[in-house]
Amino acid sequence: MPEVNRAAATSVVASHVVTGDEAGTVWTPGEVVWADGVIQYVGPPARGPVGRRIEMGEGVVFPGFVNGHGHAAMSLLRGFADDSRLMPWLTEHIWPIENRLTPEDVEVGTLLAAAEMLHAGVVGFADMYYFPGAVVRAAETSGLRAMVGRGLAGGAGAQAAVEEAVALAAELAGRGGRVAGWLAPHAPYTVEPPLAAMIAEAAQRHGLAIHIHLAESEEEGQQVRDRAGVSPIGWADEVGLLTGRTVVAHGVYLTEPDIARLARSGAAVIHCPTSNLKLGNGVAPVIALERAGVTVGLGTDGPASTNRLDPFQEMRLAAWLQKSATGDPAAFSARDALRLATRGSARALGWDSGVLAVGHWADLAVASWWAPHVVPHADPLSTLVYATTPGDVRYTVVGGQVVVDDGVITTFDEGAVLRESMNRARALTPS
Repeated sequence: MPEVNRAAATSVVASHVVTGDEAGTVWTPGEVVWADGVIQYVGPPARGPVGRRIEMGEGVVFPGFVNGHGHAAMSLLRGFADDSRLMPWLTEHIWPIENRLTPEDVEVGTLLAAAEMLHAGVVGFADMYYFPGAVVRAAETSGLRAMVGRGLAGGAGAQAAVEEAVALAAELAGRGGRVAGWLAPHAPYTVEPPLAAMIAEAAQRHGLAIHIHLAESEEEGQQVRDRAGVSPIGWADEVGLLTGRTVVAHGVYLTEPDIARLARSGAAVIHCPTSNLKLGNGVAPVIALERAGVTVGLGTDGPASTNRLDPFQEMRLAAWLQKSATGDPAAFSARDALRLATRGSARALGWDSGVLAVGHWADLAVASWWAPHVVPHADPLSTLVYATTPGDVRYTVVGGQVVVDDGVITTFDEGAVLRESMNRARALTPS
């Protein structure tokens, strides 16, 4: 183990360390040591002196998940207006109730989502929602990493919103913390050409990333073709929103030319299998995207359309859907699914997370593997992806900070957030 400030270092020893690297390295048993927010050692147990050592026994250390797309504050709308198609769900149910949200609602709802994600081993999330300042406050309180953007919609009248988004991104960059800002045009059916042009120009001028829903449903595709004569991906490309720093949420209905455009642009796609299935929107062509060289990550979408912010569920569905779509069980493996949830999403967001390797951010999670549903551990990657659940996670570490310590969130009062969330949800949603 290289020389580090051992008194300031923290270590975890477990029966398994799944590194998530390209070679699929697993140490059995293994140890991970970190200090100053960076991983200093990964390998067989060295057990050198450290400030704190976590002895996990039968368990697994793995790269923390990166939730590549979502609307965290929609946790307050969990279970509201379920079992509806996307457009009616949005226009008849979700948007009317969102018009009543306050910044306080959004902050509490984001903290509720943060609690759920922390318990599931998530180290950071991408967000698009209202009142981004409230999302920032919640993310900073929680200790999670976050990419935060106000959902931008409308026409030229939204110029002030674009300027606010740019200002927030600049402010966050100046802080140099775990939370950053980006531009978040909602979707091609809500962003008119003048606003699209403004966002594209602002992103280029200020070097900002873009987060947008694209090719999510058949209805969206038809609307865009009727209006602009091209697919949603073609529209985004033509108006300047498809760049090397664009993160496309969903990407379900993609033609071969669409995939080629994505590959040429360098844009990434975040696959949201639970949301896509629940809203009846089909299966994204993940294998074709990756074969074309497109970076693909994994996301939960908002808790109103998925009900749970569960990366384990998303990994399982991602794998099973590709197996089913191809008719080949080997077409998409547990290792592939883990890559999407860790390195894929981290790469899409420009983060140094997603792998346990020396010099990378100390973003990791630890789960117990001593329960009937995970014993025995014949294949550690299979056990992690197909059998482990959020309830097994005991520790979550972000930038070297232990934010979940033996099952307890250390950064905020979880019970208070649960109580406040219940009160606010009751006030927002009719019984």
